Amino acid sequence: MPITIHPYSSLENKEIERQLEQLYMTSPEFSNGIEAVHELKKTIGEQTLLYTAEFNTKIIAAIWCFRDEANSKRILKYIVVHPANRGRGVAQRLISEVCFMEKKHNPHTLFTPGCVAIKRILDLLSK
Repeated sequence: MPITIHPYSSLENKEIERQLEQLYMTSPEFSNGIEAVHELKKTIGEQTLLYTAEFNTKIIAAIWCFRDEANSKRILKYIVVHPANRGRGVAQRLISEVCFMEKKHNPHTLFTPGCVAIKRILDLLSK
């Protein structure tokens, strides 16, 4: 099965929460997965979307997209790819799809990276 990209504006599904907790356990940006999901729950909604890359209904990567509608800006932060899927282009595919979906919503969207890894991919995609 191919990887599918999904946007979420809420975290109401306990299975998704559980998978995100496990995934963010591998992220250096949070002390643990529970903290990451707690922070996400505080911000997710109209102005912040969670995008996931899924394979066979399992979340293998995620990124947060903070929206600033006033100036068409999107800040992409907290990307994480499951260790078993690293080095396979999953992060690039996820960011590429997020950019496509966000530009579909607003063609004038500008993206700001929240870390060096995201910046590298955005630079690569802009070539």
